[in-house]
This record gives sequence, C-alpha cells and structure tokens, in this order.
Amino acid sequence: MRNIEKYRNAFINILDLEEEDVCEDLALGSTPEWDSIGHMGLISEMEDVFDVTLDSEWITEFNSYLSGIELLKRLGVDFINE
Repeated sequence: MRNIEKYRNAFINILDLEEEDVCEDLALGSTPEWDSIGHMGLISEMEDVFDVTLDSEWITEFNSYLSGIELLKRLGVDFINE
C-alpha cells in the first residue's frame, strides 16, 4: 500500500469518515470527528503506521490534512516516489 493510501486510511479509520469526506480541505475542527480526541487518535495512528515520533511542537503543527503530509515528509516519509 502506498503511503498516501495509508495516510488517507488513517483519517477514514480513526475519524470514522467516508472516503469522499477525506480531502485536502479537511482541517482540525472542520468535522465533528476531528476534535481533540480524534486528533490524538490520528497522532497515534501516524506514529504507528509510519514508525515516526511526533513531539509536542509537531502535534500542534498538524492541524490539517495537508499539514500532516508536510510534517510526515519532514520526518522522512516519502509521498512522491510511490
């Protein structure tokens, strides 16, 4: 499975969203499921799926679908060459 698919699946599984609800405009608080509890679930899932560790500064930077991709790229996750 490609990294972008793993990333999308995290949103679908953790936030219990439909596939069509996961888009680049998705942001913390934009849907009732992405609240503080959902946010911590996403953080945990990202750490497990991509074998990374997010410190508290990065956790606050992860506030949208796109910012999560950029954050994971900085941690060495490749979304380009898949």
